Amino acid sequence: MGKGRLALGALVPGHTRLCFPAYRDDPTVAPLEALPYAAVAADQRGELVVAAVESPNVAIVPEGRGVSPLREYAANALARQLARCSREHECSAARAGIGHGDLPVPLGATMAERPRGPVALRSGYAGAPAEMAAFRPTAREIVEVAATHLERGGTGVSFGRACDGEPLLRVRVLEEAIAGIRERAPAANIHLETCGSDPAALRRAAEAGLTSVTVRLGSARGDTYERLHGPIAHRWADVRTSLQAAVERRIRVTIALLVLPGLSDRPEELDAIVALLGELRGGRLELRDLGADPLRVLAGFPAARPVGMRALLARMAEADHFQMGTPSPAAV
Repeated sequence: MGKGRLALGALVPGHTRLCFPAYRDDPTVAPLEALPYAAVAADQRGELVVAAVESPNVAIVPEGRGVSPLREYAANALARQLARCSREHECSAARAGIGHGDLPVPLGATMAERPRGPVALRSGYAGAPAEMAAFRPTAREIVEVAATHLERGGTGVSFGRACDGEPLLRVRVLEEAIAGIRERAPAANIHLETCGSDPAALRRAAEAGLTSVTVRLGSARGDTYERLHGPIAHRWADVRTSLQAAVERRIRVTIALLVLPGLSDRPEELDAIVALLGELRGGRLELRDLGADPLRVLAGFPAARPVGMRALLARMAEADHFQMGTPSPAAV
C-alpha cells in the first residue's frame, strides 16, 4: 500500500475468517499480538467488508443473573474465584450466576503445551482469560458449588476453561469432583475441554461420570501438531488415543479445530483431518480461528500452496457423520 501505510485487520467473533490481512513483516520488531486477525477491504461502494463467513448457532451466555456464589460460600476457594472472575474480569460464564447456564470450574492446572511460535491456542474469543487461574480448589469445594448450581436449575458443569491449564494434569481432583457431582446430580451434564494429553486420565474421568469432551487441535498431522502446539510431555499419538478412548466410552466428542489460513487449508492438512473424522465416526466439529502472528507462524512451516478456506469449509461439510458447529462466546 506504500511506505507509512497501515494494514487493517478485524476480530470477528462468531465468524470463520477466510484470509488474514496482507502486510509486510519487519523482523526487527516484536511479533503481533496472537489474535485471529481477518482481512479488511472496501467494496465497490467504499463500504468496509471483512473476509469471513458467519458461523451458525452461536449461543450467547446471559450475563448479570443469578446469585453470587461468594455470598453463600465465603470460605470456598472456587466460589471466591468465580466471584472475582465475574467482578474483575467480566467473565460472561461466571457472571451468569449460580443456577444459570454451565458453571465454569477452573482447576488451577498447569499447562501441557508450550507453543513454539507467536500463537495463542485459546485466544481471541470472548471470555479469553485476563490471567491464568492461580488457585487450586479441592474436589469437595468443587462439588459443593457445582451441586448447588445444578439443584437451582443450572444446565451443566464445565472443566477446562480458557483461564485454566490442562485439567487432565489434575486428574485425581477432576475424577473425585466428577464422581461427587454425579452422586449428587445423577443426570448432570459434565463437560471437559482438553488438549487430549493423557488418555489414561481421560478414561478415569469418563469412568467417574463425564458426559462430554472437547479436544482442541490445530492439525491432525503429527509433525504440524507438535510444531504448532509444542506439547510438553505428550505427543500427537496420545491425542489420537484420547479421542478413541472417548468414542469407545460413548462420551459425546467435539473436535475444536484451530484454523489458520495458509496452514489449515493445505491439501495434506485437509486430508488428515477428514481421515481423522472418518475414523471417529460421529461427534461434533467446531471451527475456531487460531490466534497468531500469521506470517511468523507460517514461516516455521515448509512452503506450500493452500487451496483456500472455502475449500476447507466444503471438505468439512462433506464429513456428514460429524455435526458442524461453533463455540459459544464463553466456551473457550
